[in-house]
Amino acid sequence: MIYISYGMTKSASTFLYQMTEEVFKASGRPVLRLGEPFRRFDSLENYFNVVDHDLLQRIMQHVGPADIVLKTHGPPGHDIVNLVANQEILASASIRDPREVALSMIDHGARARRWRNVPFSEFVTVADTFDALDLQVGFFEAWATIEPVKVFTYNEICYDSAGVIEAIAQQIGAAVDVERVLSRFRSKGAIGQFSKGKALRYSEMSATDQGLFLERYAPLYARFAFDTEKARHVAALQVDKTLRPSGELAQHIINFRRRFGI
Repeated sequence: MIYISYGMTKSASTFLYQMTEEVFKASGRPVLRLGEPFRRFDSLENYFNVVDHDLLQRIMQHVGPADIVLKTHGPPGHDIVNLVANQEILASASIRDPREVALSMIDHGARARRWRNVPFSEFVTVADTFDALDLQVGFFEAWATIEPVKVFTYNEICYDSAGVIEAIAQQIGAAVDVERVLSRFRSKGAIGQFSKGKALRYSEMSATDQGLFLERYAPLYARFAFDTEKARHVAALQVDKTLRPSGELAQHIINFRRRFGI
């Protein structure tokens, strides 16, 4: 079975991808990790910018009937839409409040400029994020409107992980020990791309800037209630805490731990 885990940038998409793989494993179905010629031999994820028909056909021929989870930030092509709609392959999509995505992108931009990295270095102010967000919201809508796709919000993924695990298990037709799957992520160092971990982070944004997002993405806010009771509870516990975004070194350490299962 091929399972595609689409995620909007900065929407806990890596965490969702990791949980999806762990659900397969916990149900007794080991998932494959692609190497050459698809990915580097030491790749941590089966990530592709876009999963198109040609790539999918090559992967299908390569893996046969085995289970594999693919991660992407890209849109679904027409053929992919049909395959998912007909449930020949399964898929999920993750979404986050665009205000929070923008703040996380700006954090990443600051880190990128410090380390002289090109990706994300262009994000300095809120206004810098709009073009990329417009694109990502469009990609998300393309996935989310395919009826069988399971949609998860950032707050569900991070603060109701057990519910997400149960939903994925039901989607693939498996029964798993939810606590066993969750135990893999007790340490935040096991979660790829973990940065700040602040609940309801949009509260850091000025009312003026928030208004720009609420107007620009009004249909998205009308469709999704991004705040959840569990996220509000976590936010209340974090009130007196100073949370800083992880730096480049911290990201390298997290990836090291993931690679060697530490």
